[in-house]
Amino acid sequence: MELRDRYLALVLLEVEEFGVKATEVRHLIGRLGEFECALQVNGELAHVANQHGFDVVAPNGRKISVKSTAQKTGFISLSESTTSYADDLVIFQYCDGLMDRVFYGPIDVALAEARSYRGKFELDLVKARRLGVDDLAK
Repeated sequence: MELRDRYLALVLLEVEEFGVKATEVRHLIGRLGEFECALQVNGELAHVANQHGFDVVAPNGRKISVKSTAQKTGFISLSESTTSYADDLVIFQYCDGLMDRVFYGPIDVALAEARSYRGKFELDLVKARRLGVDDLAK
């Protein structure tokens, strides 16, 4: 996807040419993850900008919330008020120009391992990785 490639080029420019930490371009990495997910599931991006609860719709109609980070450790936050809109969750971790898929599966599986904190669910990246990755091509 051309748009995904352009976002990746922007991230690489910021990080490699300008010396910006990848964690500081999270807005670009977040969008990059959405494009990556849509490509991997052969799905479509949500038709509304900033759609509540999900970012991609898979060909089978399942709604996917996409979270992307450049953090090596820490938590992914999900709003308690919007998680019911998504069927699945995908977590990507940006590292050295690549989007590594940390988790893909039913959002309920991830939420069962998350803690509730101030109106958000927080899922530890280490726990997410242990939960595993289902096949995105289902």
